Amino acid sequence: MMGDPRFRGDDIRLMLSFFYKITRGVLLAACVILAVVFTSLAFPNYERTHWYKQIVATALAPPQKVITYFGRSMSDLWNHYIALTQAAKENDRISKELKSANMQLLQMDDVAKENLRLRETLNMAQSFKLDGIGASVIAANPMGEYKTATIDRGFKNGIRKNMAVIGAGGLVGRVGQVSNGQATILLISDPNSSVDVFVQRTGARALLVGTTVGADVRPFWSLSRLEYLRHTSDVVEGDVVTTSGLDQLFPRGIPVGTIQKVEGSPSGIFKNADVVPFVDLSQMKEVVVLSQIDQK
Repeated sequence: MMGDPRFRGDDIRLMLSFFYKITRGVLLAACVILAVVFTSLAFPNYERTHWYKQIVATALAPPQKVITYFGRSMSDLWNHYIALTQAAKENDRISKELKSANMQLLQMDDVAKENLRLRETLNMAQSFKLDGIGASVIAANPMGEYKTATIDRGFKNGIRKNMAVIGAGGLVGRVGQVSNGQATILLISDPNSSVDVFVQRTGARALLVGTTVGADVRPFWSLSRLEYLRHTSDVVEGDVVTTSGLDQLFPRGIPVGTIQKVEGSPSGIFKNADVVPFVDLSQMKEVVVLSQIDQK
C-alpha cells in the first residue's frame, strides 16, 4: 500500500491544498498591511502614535502633572499673595498721601479762617478810626483765679500797658504786663477789670466788672457784671452793652456783650445785671491791640 501510486497522489493534493491555504493567508495579510500603510500615507493626521512614543508619554505623564500643578500653584501664589501685598503697599502709600493732602487742606483752611477773623477784627478797629496791632493768643487762663491771656506781641512790637484789646466780635480786655516779645491781657471777666459802659438802647451808664460766676445760657463762658446801674434805669435782658470811653482807657462804642439777667441790689439803690461777652474768651485765637484812642 505504501507503494500505491494512488496514496502518493493524495498526499500531493493535500500538500498543494495546504500550501494554497497558506499562500492565500499570506497574500491576504500582505494586502491588509499594504492597505494600512497606504491609508496612513494618505491620511497622516490619523497616524497612530508609535508604541515607543506611547511608553515615553506614559512615563512622563506623572512628572508633567507635578510640574503643571507646581506652576499653577506659583501663579496663584503670585496673583493672590504677592500681588495683594503689592496692592496693600500701594493702598498704604495712597492713604498716606491722602492724609498728608487732607492735613495740608485743614492747615490752609485754618490759616484762611484765622486771616478772616483777624481781618474782621482789624476792620472793627478801623471803624473806630484806631490803629491796631494784630496778635495771636499763645496761652489763656480764662477759668482761673486771674483771668488772663498771653499774646505773641510785646514791647518791641509797640505794645504798651493798658492798651485796649478787641477780638472778633467785641471787647476782650486791656494789656497788663508787657515783656519784650509778649504781653499779658487782663480779660474783662477778671475781678480786677473794670470798664465804663453804656446800655446801647437807653444810654444807661454802669461799671462793667469781672466775676467768678459762670454763665447759665452759655456753659463755660465767663461773665462780666454791671454794677452801679441806677435803680430807675431802663434795662432788660438782651440789651447790648458798649464801652462809653469815659474812663479814657477804652474807645467809645466797642461792643462788649448782652445782658442776661437783671436783679436789684441789697441796698435798693442800684441794679445788678450779668453780661455775656460777645467774644468767647476761652476759645479766642487772634486779637487786635488798639494802639491809640481817638474820641473825636
